[in-house]
Amino acid sequence: KLSQVFYNIIDNSISIMDRDTSILLTLRNVNDFVEIKIYDQGKGIPIGQSEKIFERFYTDRDENKEKHTGLGLSIVREILHSFKGSISVVKSDKLEYSGACFVINLPLKTI
Repeated sequence: KLSQVFYNIIDNSISIMDRDTSILLTLRNVNDFVEIKIYDQGKGIPIGQSEKIFERFYTDRDENKEKHTGLGLSIVREILHSFKGSISVVKSDKLEYSGACFVINLPLKTI
């Protein structure tokens, strides 16, 4: 299920980015969670729409609309909630990755 989370986010980024741009993933331990940030060099997401993009069937695409159901990010959020995790979109803190910045928090499991 977690592979689907990353596939959906990265596939979304690729679908709206220009050629010859990049995606950056960072991981860090924050208290009892792992924080994963996925940055892209796309057009970004207006902060006012940062929650709306996780709604079922939401899309703001004009091009190739028939190829995008608007379910991907909704599914991502549901999967992460099933792991007691979360996802949000924040303003990027990386100048060279000023597009979307997805932040995933997942609880660490003690062994």
